[in-house]
Amino acid sequence: MSDTAKGLFAKGDAAFKRGQWRAALRAFGGVAVASPSNLRARLRVADSLLNTGRRDLAVEVYKAIASNAVQTGQPLLALVATKMVLLLEPDHEDGLVALAEIYGRDSARVDALTNEAPLQSLGDEPAAALGDDEEAVPMAAARAAGGTTGVPDAARVPSVPLLSRLDADAFLAVLGKLQLRRFADEEVIIREGERGESFFLIADGEVLVKRDIDDEDGGVTLAHLYRGAVFGELALISDEPRQASVVARGDVDVLELRRSDLIVAAAHTDGVSDALKGFTRERFLRNLTATHPFFSGLTRDERHSVMECFRVVTFPAGQELIREGQFGPGLFLLLGGSASVSKVSGGERIHLATLRGADVCGEMSLVGDQPTQAWVTADEDLEALFLARDDFKAVVREHPELMKYLASLTDERLRQNRAIMNARGLLEDDEHVMI
Repeated sequence: MSDTAKGLFAKGDAAFKRGQWRAALRAFGGVAVASPSNLRARLRVADSLLNTGRRDLAVEVYKAIASNAVQTGQPLLALVATKMVLLLEPDHEDGLVALAEIYGRDSARVDALTNEAPLQSLGDEPAAALGDDEEAVPMAAARAAGGTTGVPDAARVPSVPLLSRLDADAFLAVLGKLQLRRFADEEVIIREGERGESFFLIADGEVLVKRDIDDEDGGVTLAHLYRGAVFGELALISDEPRQASVVARGDVDVLELRRSDLIVAAAHTDGVSDALKGFTRERFLRNLTATHPFFSGLTRDERHSVMECFRVVTFPAGQELIREGQFGPGLFLLLGGSASVSKVSGGERIHLATLRGADVCGEMSLVGDQPTQAWVTADEDLEALFLARDDFKAVVREHPELMKYLASLTDERLRQNRAIMNARGLLEDDEHVMI
């Protein structure tokens, strides 16, 4: 009686984990015959061939998987297969060159809004394990796993985090430093409290982001991350301790890039440093929009659309962002640095608040449509996202829920500012401080 492809894959997986390589090869080979477009099953065929000592056949299958994955819009899986080829044949660079040409900065096929093609899922299609002929099975499995998938090449392909910001030469330089690491279920990939030295791309599988994993209850799960996700990127710009642990859920393939390797690549190859700055800023902005209350009522696509209306602005220490008595220029969302909010009264400048990264300013004048009655001045070199007044009006017409958040923030600040000024005897009850 035949298995289903899904059931046979599970049997192969169980055999593989027990170290029963030949049984795993027979099962995965049968899945590859039944579902030739499933690259995950084909990758397991190559892994099983390698473990049974058929290095030559494994290399050919890894090469075929890499070629198919590159063209069909699955760059991370292509990287896994290519890295396996390089482990076995260090001089083989054709796969790296193909990746650089198609997924590098100058490629006409890369589209930042295109998602990585999903891996074909296995279902109830009939599947049977390959026979038990010791000589015939490896060849049959390699033939099944080493051909083309039959999936048409993708006209547009997804960008690869950080790498797609690089030209072909820099892409190859950084790609050479990328390390494939494979983790089993419940293995710790990074541990809370350790110094960050690397960042990771999930090529296949799922991980859990957790706090306090050494507690008796196993800690608190903060997030699930899946294929294509990035984690640990703070290590690229800081050696601060990790704020959480990341644990494999099932078998996981990740691609690791160490900060020290990236520094070496940046020193020897033009463009790497600028790409790193752009990548870390993009990651910060994505995190900010995903977690900041201003964007909390929006879908992911809506957040992206609203973010397109902002532009990045910088101010040197001492420069005013907002001048008292004028209509505010727009909405500021601080990215780095700090600024002071103050009001001039009776010839004295009164400090009201200090703003830092992720704080908003300029909203009071926009919400009330009145001139400002306070100054905002950069305390140090400052970077912010800026939404001009006219653009702000267009955005809140499209997304009125944003105005609700700003109105609540305005009410809170009015209370705080009124309390500060009243304590100095400088405000009557009906006066407002508009920023």
